[in-house]
Amino acid sequence: MPASTYAANALLNLFLRGVAVTAPTRVYVSLHTGDPGDTGVNEVTLVAWPAYTRLDAALAGAIATGFSAASGKATANLKELLYAANNGASQVVVTHFGIWDAATGGNLLFYDDLTGAKTYFPSDEGVIHAGSLAVGVI
Repeated sequence: MPASTYAANALLNLFLRGVAVTAPTRVYVSLHTGDPGDTGVNEVTLVAWPAYTRLDAALAGAIATGFSAASGKATANLKELLYAANNGASQVVVTHFGIWDAATGGNLLFYDDLTGAKTYFPSDEGVIHAGSLAVGVI
């Protein structure tokens, strides 16, 4: 899974230069209609899916409850994330996800493709099952 330039620079500065990193108070999971790249492009838009919002990975619990403790250079989400039903006029095809330090705007931390594209037709809810978002460091 790629780390964003922001996250990679923060890790390198922390471990190799002793520059402190302020950990986010929450992390949010986004859905994307194409590769987000390093900047988070292709996030689902409110024009296409008006009820869409990034979801707090910990569902308002302690931030540590959103992802498992890292082991073997990897972690995974612990909570099932339920996105509001697609209330747009047409289908939205989601191919990637991102992890951010803010509900809107903010810094993209990590991103990757889903195991397969998912088409959300009007009235379909988006679901990310617990354990299905694997985040690793190469």
